Amino acid sequence: MRWSVLPGWTLLLGLAAAAPARPETPPRGVLLITLDTTRADKLGCYGGKGRLTPSLDALAAGATLFEHAQAPAPQTVPSHVTILSGWDPDRHGVRKNLETLLPPAVPLLQEAFQRRGYATGAFVSSMVLLPRFGLGRGFDAYDAAFYDPRRPEVNERRAADTLSPAAEWILARKGPWFCWVHLYDPHYPYVPPEPFAGRHRQAPYDGEVAYMDACLGEFLGRLGRAGVLGEALVAVCGDHGESLGEHGEDTHSIFVYDATTRIPLLLKLPGQTQGHRIAADVGLVDLAPTLRELCGLEGAETDGVSLVPLIAGAAGWRRKPVYIESLEPLYSYGWAPLYAQVDDRRKFILAPRSELYDLAGDPGERVNLLAKEPTAAKRMRETLAARLAAARTLSGGRLSLEAEELKSLQSLGYLSGTAGAAAATYKDPKEGAPLLRRHMEAVQLFQQGRKVEAAALFETILKRDPRNPLVCFYLGRCYEETDRDRSIAFLRKAVQLRRDFPQACAELLMALLEKNRAAEAWQLGQAALRETTDPEGEVRGQTAWAGLAAGRPEAEVLSVLDGAAGPAGTNPSLLKARAVLVLRRGDRDGALTRLEAVAGVVPPGELAALDSEPAFAPLREDPRFWKIVLKARRDSQGR
Repeated sequence: MRWSVLPGWTLLLGLAAAAPARPETPPRGVLLITLDTTRADKLGCYGGKGRLTPSLDALAAGATLFEHAQAPAPQTVPSHVTILSGWDPDRHGVRKNLETLLPPAVPLLQEAFQRRGYATGAFVSSMVLLPRFGLGRGFDAYDAAFYDPRRPEVNERRAADTLSPAAEWILARKGPWFCWVHLYDPHYPYVPPEPFAGRHRQAPYDGEVAYMDACLGEFLGRLGRAGVLGEALVAVCGDHGESLGEHGEDTHSIFVYDATTRIPLLLKLPGQTQGHRIAADVGLVDLAPTLRELCGLEGAETDGVSLVPLIAGAAGWRRKPVYIESLEPLYSYGWAPLYAQVDDRRKFILAPRSELYDLAGDPGERVNLLAKEPTAAKRMRETLAARLAAARTLSGGRLSLEAEELKSLQSLGYLSGTAGAAAATYKDPKEGAPLLRRHMEAVQLFQQGRKVEAAALFETILKRDPRNPLVCFYLGRCYEETDRDRSIAFLRKAVQLRRDFPQACAELLMALLEKNRAAEAWQLGQAALRETTDPEGEVRGQTAWAGLAAGRPEAEVLSVLDGAAGPAGTNPSLLKARAVLVLRRGDRDGALTRLEAVAGVVPPGELAALDSEPAFAPLREDPRFWKIVLKARRDSQGR
């Protein structure tokens, strides 16, 4: 639908206690704070115990609080794209972290502010929100200074380190500004700093929430004392919650129960001094159209609705059901994807064994009412299935994984097509829940370098879940140093189970190259590039090296290299392959110049063993070459 701007401030004139001091004037500043992995029920203003969030509670006391706000997906990037666009994931196409680039045609809130003359700044705390994935579009400043591609192990920063530069940026603005601040602290692993670690030793997640809130208190206090919040609109929301063991999930990304989808949503208008609570079901998809209206920005297509009439107390306000999805079960585990909708305090979950819950009487979603309320279940099932059948990406086509998504829904009889034998290949995630904790234990063993123990546990899981691509991927990694043939077999199975699996594809190509099977790797890489999104360029880089090793014509290798876009352009394998092509033309100085440039953007470990790579043998007598190698070794040892 097409959304058009309404005079939002005039609609709010009827709010006596919550009306802005200057309703005729759009806010001078707009502050959007997103709280990663934050459950609504941990905030005191949402009924949380233990006084974890006095700062947010104080803000809520003078703001509009939405009691029942839902995230569109239990993952960071899809949810944030929805927050900033007003599009649901099945429309904007970013349905997983890290593996998808934001399409350029998705309209973003910061672009609208920028066109209106606002300075725009973003300050994020996790590498999954690096600007290169697409959200940087429309921001004058995008602070992710904690992340250095040469030190990829540093992939997040604490709230204090994000909020400090954000405050400096806001305080330096002379004109109107829009600032987005993202805080990551409550995300797993939970390692709060002291004194919060000591105070919450038995509940470290609570400690992370309390630490984040304390930092927010200092940040908001600083801005308040400087007088910049009086004319500002402040929006605070979570991006998703955390299961903390509920329904068999320790963290998030699989299930779509309220533990991971119900999030806090606060909106403080300029001049507002008293709190206002709203019980209607709303979604994060509604935030962008609401801010557009309140700030007088131009309209944009949206899957959400403006909440301005609801805030103003409009009678009979209703919206279509709030949409939620989780494709992580399909992407990572080969299980059925999950879809849900919330309407009138009822949640329907579309799954091999569907579920219906009364969120008002059963907030923990313990009693499935599917059999007791067949009419309501049928209505919600049909509404959701019709939406899924009509869903299209920007181009009107399907995402690379959507064919498998549709196949899973058709096999279960939810969309056009008949259920058949394929139905058995899509396990209900509820059946897989007992494996999730064992899977996490195995991953932790792998990350600790205890690959023999990890492999044994992964093998046990695979016997119970033989079509799990993520388990096959990890088994391939576990055996990469001890049994390359076995490693290749598991990696190949991971790719067969999930064709759009860039990490598994890249690892398989590397393994084949180590076994001197370059021609096979080249053919596999060519096929993978037609089916894999590969935003980081790993598949493309390994395919280029396979082409070099297999003696493919330079034009063919260049075609692979030139296809890199966005963050893929700085992939170490791609950059090194370009240096090899230059060297093969006989241009030693040109190759060294390229390697020197590579050294400035890749982890030092990528160049520390450069002298052992046969492709660079012609450079071993050159002092410039050894300067690059020795510096990389020193930097690697100094980490």
